[in-house]
Amino acid sequence: MQNDRPPPRRVTYEKGIRIGGSGWFGRLLAAVLSVIVLVAAAMVSVVVLAVLFGVGTIAIGYLWWKTRALRRQARAFGDDGRTVDVEFVDKDAPEDDATKR
Repeated sequence: MQNDRPPPRRVTYEKGIRIGGSGWFGRLLAAVLSVIVLVAAAMVSVVVLAVLFGVGTIAIGYLWWKTRALRRQARAFGDDGRTVDVEFVDKDAPEDDATKR
């Protein structure tokens, strides 16, 4: 190699540790564990969604119950026909005032 030196030694592991491709048992174990993890994740997500749905339903029901008096008051007040929707425009104001921007 360089300067007629032998190549550096590769890092090796102890003889008891097997590195590299796994056999059929390792692949089967990995597949089974993967399926178990995916099923557990799906079950957890279903439980979390059910809890969130329940909490949301309770919160909306609470707000609906607390605002029932306001809805009754608004219904009793009603519209007597005297409400006028008006937009006020100052006629002396310039149309395009760049100093306000």
